[in-house]
Amino acid sequence: MRRKKNNDKNFADRIRRKKVNLIDSTKILILRKRVLKIAIAVSTLVLFVTIGGIWGVSKTTSRERMETENTPGIGSALSNLTVAVDAGHGGVDPGAVGAGKSLEKDVTLAISQKLQVLLIQAGCNVVMIRDTDCDFGTGSNLLQRKREDLAYRTQKAFDADIYLSIHANSFPDRSQHGAQVFYHSESPEGKTVAELVQESLNQVAARKRIAKANQSYFILKKTNQIALTIEVGFISNQEEEKKLGQQEYQERLAMAILEGISKYYNNK
Repeated sequence: MRRKKNNDKNFADRIRRKKVNLIDSTKILILRKRVLKIAIAVSTLVLFVTIGGIWGVSKTTSRERMETENTPGIGSALSNLTVAVDAGHGGVDPGAVGAGKSLEKDVTLAISQKLQVLLIQAGCNVVMIRDTDCDFGTGSNLLQRKREDLAYRTQKAFDADIYLSIHANSFPDRSQHGAQVFYHSESPEGKTVAELVQESLNQVAARKRIAKANQSYFILKKTNQIALTIEVGFISNQEEEKKLGQQEYQERLAMAILEGISKYYNNK
């Protein structure tokens, strides 16, 4: 009889312990759920603030911001550098007309605006020669108007550390493709930067090209700082023209230009 009472008591104790454990487990589960809800709320808030900052303030895409922040040396190398970004052509001057009728002036402006965002993100002071579809000539004669336009561009960029003239190439042979960078033959610094930018662009474009010296381009002759003319691709090539109209490809080209410049100033 005593053994039975002891067995009953032991059984009751085990049941009591199980209930306590069950209650504790339930409390832990509830606590975990509350913590999870808080974590989700915090993550949502962080995501909202991040998106708001990117799109509402700097208009930087998440990919552009991530790539700029994660590329070694970009921020420190370019901090406080003044960069003139010149979207070639504009206004009455459409530039080259693509195989599919796209206009060089539109392609250069789109890429220049993306480059502007990346440069600002890296800490640069950016002088945008134009940020709308416009030219800077006033003459009725188109040749005179073009001269006025080019003179204005070089004057506006006078105090910049480096001048980036963005263009799209065109050639009768429509099989030609690939980005190419030009520098003045008497500028050793320009040559070095051009080769570094070309190296980065070759990672994006389908065809690998080499940076070339040039003495005839107005911007290269008339500027008083390091100057590059960057032909982002052949608008006369139908396949490349399509790429040049794609936002993602434009972003990749802009990022390549930024990386090339950064390598130069990071090694100075």
